[in-house]
Amino acid sequence: MYRGYVEPTLSLVLTLLLTVPPSHTEVHQCLGRCLGAIITTVGPELQGNGATISTIRSSCLVGCAITQDHSDSLVQAAAISCLQQLHMFAPRHVNLSSLVPSLCVHLCSSHLLLRRAAVACLRQLAQREAAEVCEYAMSLAKNTGDKENNGTRLGSRRDSHGRHRGINITETGLEGVLFGMLDRETDRKLCSDIHDTLGHMLSSLAVEKLSHWLMLCKDVLAASSDMTTAAPLGGEKDEDLEKKDEMDDDTMFTTLGEEDKSKPSVAPRWATRVFAADCLCRIIMLCEHANKAHFDLALARSAKLRDPKNDLLVLHLSDLIRMAFMAATDHSNQLRMAGLQTLEDIIKKFAAVPEPEFPGHVILEQYQANVGAALRPAFSQDTPSDITAKACQVCSAWIGSGVVSDLNDLRRVHNLLVSSLDKVQTGKGSSSQLYRESATTMEKLAVLKAWAEVYVVAMKIKKEAETKPKKAAKNGGDDEDDDYGAVDVLPPDSLITLVQPELPTLSRLWLAALKDYALLTLPAEFASQLPPDGGAFYTPETIDTARLHYRNSWTPILHAVALWLNSTGFNACETTGDASAATPPQKHATPIMLNPASETSPSTKTLQEINKDRMHLILGVSIQFLCSPRPEEPVEHVMSCLQAVHTLLDSSCARTHIAEDQLLGVELLSVLHRLLLTCNPPSVQLLVTEVVQQIIRAAQDHLQEKRNTLNEEDAKDSNGGLGEGGDSGGLVPGKSLVFAAMELLMFILVRHMPHLSTKMSDSPSHSFNRIQLSEESARLVAATVAILSDLPTLCSPAGSMTILPTILFIIIQVLKDTAVKTVGNQVLPPVGAALQGLKNIVTLPMTMSENIHKQWTNLIRSTLASILEYSQPETSKPTLDEISMLTAITLFLWSASTEIIGVQALQNGCINRFKTALNSSDPWVQAKCYHLLLSIFQHTNRALSTPYIHSLAPIMVEKLKGVEKNRPNNKTELLAIQEGIKVLETLVALGEEQNRVQLLALLVPTLISYLLNESAFSSASLVSKELHEFALQDLTRIGPLYPLAFKTVMGAAPELKARLETAVRANQASKAKAAARQPPPTVHSTPTIKLKTSFF
Repeated sequence: MYRGYVEPTLSLVLTLLLTVPPSHTEVHQCLGRCLGAIITTVGPELQGNGATISTIRSSCLVGCAITQDHSDSLVQAAAISCLQQLHMFAPRHVNLSSLVPSLCVHLCSSHLLLRRAAVACLRQLAQREAAEVCEYAMSLAKNTGDKENNGTRLGSRRDSHGRHRGINITETGLEGVLFGMLDRETDRKLCSDIHDTLGHMLSSLAVEKLSHWLMLCKDVLAASSDMTTAAPLGGEKDEDLEKKDEMDDDTMFTTLGEEDKSKPSVAPRWATRVFAADCLCRIIMLCEHANKAHFDLALARSAKLRDPKNDLLVLHLSDLIRMAFMAATDHSNQLRMAGLQTLEDIIKKFAAVPEPEFPGHVILEQYQANVGAALRPAFSQDTPSDITAKACQVCSAWIGSGVVSDLNDLRRVHNLLVSSLDKVQTGKGSSSQLYRESATTMEKLAVLKAWAEVYVVAMKIKKEAETKPKKAAKNGGDDEDDDYGAVDVLPPDSLITLVQPELPTLSRLWLAALKDYALLTLPAEFASQLPPDGGAFYTPETIDTARLHYRNSWTPILHAVALWLNSTGFNACETTGDASAATPPQKHATPIMLNPASETSPSTKTLQEINKDRMHLILGVSIQFLCSPRPEEPVEHVMSCLQAVHTLLDSSCARTHIAEDQLLGVELLSVLHRLLLTCNPPSVQLLVTEVVQQIIRAAQDHLQEKRNTLNEEDAKDSNGGLGEGGDSGGLVPGKSLVFAAMELLMFILVRHMPHLSTKMSDSPSHSFNRIQLSEESARLVAATVAILSDLPTLCSPAGSMTILPTILFIIIQVLKDTAVKTVGNQVLPPVGAALQGLKNIVTLPMTMSENIHKQWTNLIRSTLASILEYSQPETSKPTLDEISMLTAITLFLWSASTEIIGVQALQNGCINRFKTALNSSDPWVQAKCYHLLLSIFQHTNRALSTPYIHSLAPIMVEKLKGVEKNRPNNKTELLAIQEGIKVLETLVALGEEQNRVQLLALLVPTLISYLLNESAFSSASLVSKELHEFALQDLTRIGPLYPLAFKTVMGAAPELKARLETAVRANQASKAKAAARQPPPTVHSTPTIKLKTSFF
């Protein structure tokens, strides 16, 4: 409504600004605020190009210029605020080249409001135009001297005391000035704006000007309390901490000169150095998202050679380590925390970066001493708990990174964790406790978490090492020596050897911590069940703060406990309660019982009861977390929890327990399904499928055990009812493990292949387009299909008939959608899983009644018919992988009975697909077709193979005979011919003795037609020569196998015999020439005097 009064109000403001004397500062202050209100009223309209808007915008700019030139600081602050709003609404019309230098001048003002307004404006400018802001600030530094000599406004501005004012912008630029201001300012709002301004500049410019920003951080972090030399940042180096806050403006911001050298420099305050360390972490993160060459030394060096201006982070690794070391070993606790965090980031980002000059080594190996020296002070007795907790985290990251190549270096860092473990065992209420209970809880849990992470890595290395000798054994025993000798790396069992002595203590402490966490996560209504004396690592007074510490530490501990139980086979028995083992003799905590209602004390429990409690603990904690993970929860926590469940179920004891209680398995599957609804990362989905596979495996083992326990008579009566579905075939949702698994697996499939959902495919707006699955999606689909094909084994025959139509439909759809031609003719994971799934289903061992057998027959026939229908050659399917379809057909022919697939229509369809493949123009398709036909022709059931031999053998013979006129041009064509010849040889071997001559009459002339005469052989291509050699070798091998039949065939065709003899003689002559060209072996004469020591 005020819009109509904007022009007259603005005119009045300008008039008053020009007419009211500057000495009336209150009036000018009010006019400045009024001008800001007018700009806010017009708002985004200031961007317009109309005449009225242009006039208003020009008037606002004139008003800002007048107020900017006022001598009062409040009026100048109002002017800066107006310009800031103008930049927000009409950025193109604000001249940064004049605004930024004026703001830089105001940074040294003695008035807080003016400094605050200048920094707030710079904060907004840096958010959008950081590069321009820094450039204009540097131009001020270059031109300051000239402007001072000419008596300009910028150089001659005086403060309220009438003294000449300047600003010290050196080569560090505006960023250096802002870092210097952090040492001087105490106003929270101003410091926050400086942090934000530097943050915006760093985000925009750090990757491009990496050396500049690293130098800034290094200058701040390298400052120590006893330095006396001047620093690049104006006026920052050494004084006492008390005097730092008492510096005047001239000490902080004076131009470098003779006066500056004579004054003591002041070191940056701890808060400034903490911020510099945080900036260092942000620089590492920005480089990680910018270019992978920042973390690849070979790429970085080659990029530097191509363009010397290329500046990459890995080339500054020594500076990064040095800065992190200086911060981590400082006297300030806050800076030590920031330094340890920086060190952890460096370890995680650079641990896997190889050293190009020393293959098998990484670049961080040369800094092992630095890392150890940075960590050691954090484990002293007088170190605060939070620093020790962070140091433990860095220790676990360092040990688990695999960088440490020397056992002594590893042992030194390991000893730090051992010493911290001793502190954990001192228990609550210790007389030596220096800090409050909650800090002690945080430290102890951090130590247990660090040990858990080290143990997880140690077990992973051990598992990888156990599989490595199996692979190395194929190549001989020398490979293993090369792995651990030529490359100086630790033996794979070194880490687990260091952890093993502490495991008895660690396992008790881990279990006690898990029990604490399980009780602390109970809803409020169960608060009465909490132990009155607290838990193993917390007291009732610190229960609220303890929950946060447990929440940050429990996932690695859970994974470590699962690994420990799995490695011991659940055979480790406790003699005392877990919680009491974690506390000192003088003040035991109340032992935490998993079942408070139970009257059995821990010492009287059997091993089976203890194991059941442990499994309930792990599964309970996992299910409670997976049911509703918080949105802010890191994905790593979800992954660690799933890995713990997977590791637990890898034990036969745990699988037996979960299989005996089917509802527990159903609940776990439901929780995993719910997790997938909210958690999208493919890594989580893949791990979920692995857990599902373990649950299905547990149910399979349990069902097989039940079948094995039945005697023969009981098996005949009840075997048909064993498994889900019983005699009726019904699956009850909420109670059926198979139904819950299918729900979860279908959800994964539909997420990656949406057209599988009938709701989507039946939608009028749905148009099917073949999707290209990513590598992760392909692995997920393959894993899902593999599990689906195992589900019928959990059902009775009637139950199988309930789920098989759905499963077969899904498998066929996956096969149709993913069976496409690929580069290199590789079989995609989903295709391989679908083919294996079909084989598993077709070969299901089931005792069927007549009715179920009929359903089974119809189901298998319809599945084969569906494959045959889709595999018809059409121009609309140019990318169809015929080989995968032929493989699927072959699986049915090989695995199913003749009674089921011997129907004439299906048989004709199969034969036609093979005929199409034999006539394909792709030699790879022909080669694989021959290979598949070989397995069909060798089928033990002659009733199945005979129709295919009669229909397809003549076509094969005709194609192979045509090779004489159309010899192969490449290796693939040669392979197809060789596979075809193998099939003919098989037919000869399968034939009866009286038909052997007729069969050889087809094979031998074909092979002889491949032979070349001497003149043709010398000019033939390499592939053609290989075909000649192959044919000759086959002929020389077939002759002795069937001597009589071979002589008969050769005697009936003298021209063939002559051609073969010529080829044999030519081959023998070439071998003789080759042998003659070889030099005779040199014989070393034995010396007459034999030395006792060989020097060679």
